[in-house]
Amino acid sequence: MNVSGRNKLNGNSKIGRSKVFPEDLAPWRQRILDPGSDIVLRWNKIFLFSCLMALFVDPLYFYLPTVGGEGESSCVNTDFKLRIVVTFFRTIADLFYWLHMLIKFRTAYVAPSSRVFGRGELVMDPKKIARRYIRSDFFIDLIATLPLPQVSLFNN
Repeated sequence: MNVSGRNKLNGNSKIGRSKVFPEDLAPWRQRILDPGSDIVLRWNKIFLFSCLMALFVDPLYFYLPTVGGEGESSCVNTDFKLRIVVTFFRTIADLFYWLHMLIKFRTAYVAPSSRVFGRGELVMDPKKIARRYIRSDFFIDLIATLPLPQVSLFNN
């Protein structure tokens, strides 16, 4: 067995790593993601699918109430099996949204002052990234992830 071949496979494997950032050697908790990297682009596709799933699951909340009863009295009930299925899929979509919020705190962005020519300069300071996200989309994302439909179903 060739020793140099084994070292080549183990030591120089750079699958999924960014060629732009030297921070790839840092632990995953301290790593800042490149917005154009393969992993971020793949995550955006997965997140888009989960948003579409939530978009198609939400109208099912209107099909939960059923009218039942005997004689002149009628009661409004909910279909228990459909309630479980809809709540499960909506909770999965909410978990993906929470994960997306966490990823936004660790994804670099292009500095507005450097967008004049070319690609621009990436801001990789975690504090600046967090400050920008909190000032722009964080509260809208936070409200969107609140499990209001799920809570309202199981409080009845």
